[in-house]
Amino acid sequence: MSDEPQQTYSAREIVLEFFPATHEQLIPKTSAFMLKNHDGTIIISTTKGKELINLTPVQPSGNASTQLCCDFCQHSGNRHFLQLFRAEVAGSNGRHFFYISLCKHTEACETRRISDKPIEALLERLGID
Repeated sequence: MSDEPQQTYSAREIVLEFFPATHEQLIPKTSAFMLKNHDGTIIISTTKGKELINLTPVQPSGNASTQLCCDFCQHSGNRHFLQLFRAEVAGSNGRHFFYISLCKHTEACETRRISDKPIEALLERLGID
């Protein structure tokens, strides 16, 4: 074993080095947001730790085998893996909500998500800077 520090590479660097013709949309990007699941509530925060949104789960009803698609990572599956969440629109005093379907397992969603655009669109629709 060498005393020299081992150099590590990001997923982005590996893709660009070994697969230079990869479409831009498939190249991993550094994310400005993090997802955390806290007792069923999903918290979206900046990578610096500032909490932006709390998405509360909506009680499921109807057929449990209904297929949903995650609005952040585009993964599809039944309600065992995905759930409907809601966030209050800024300035509505609890009268207006925005609904979104997301993965229950936030770490898996983070690894599949290739862009911050869906989160940025959600923040814009909710009136959050």
